[in-house]
Amino acid sequence: MKKSILVILFIAFSAITFQSCKNNVNFKVGMTVAAKWTDNNYYLATITSINGDKYAVDYTDGSKGEVKATDLKVTNEKSELKAGNKVLAVWAGSKFYSGTIKEIKENGAVITWDDGTADSEVAFGKILKTE
Repeated sequence: MKKSILVILFIAFSAITFQSCKNNVNFKVGMTVAAKWTDNNYYLATITSINGDKYAVDYTDGSKGEVKATDLKVTNEKSELKAGNKVLAVWAGSKFYSGTIKEIKENGAVITWDDGTADSEVAFGKILKTE
């Protein structure tokens, strides 16, 4: 019995450790992130509180939600991005759409959108690499 409990605890700890290494992010209150919504799309949000493995977020459209760490992504800094990167970026409002960085500018990047919409510049802090 004790051996079974130890095995279960080891597996649970390994899964948590793997997830932490995989995300390699220490999410904090006040961070701006891409957070998954109930429609499985990512939207710009701010972490407002943390309770165990649950993160309360305020989406930029005023909606509120609670998600797990696996449903959060950190946007990339300018130094982490380059032309040719496949990304998710905020096109209009706060929803992330897929595209490719065409050019890096001073305050953002020009994105070529996968859906054929005209290229547009997106501010840093609203772009995350997908590759």
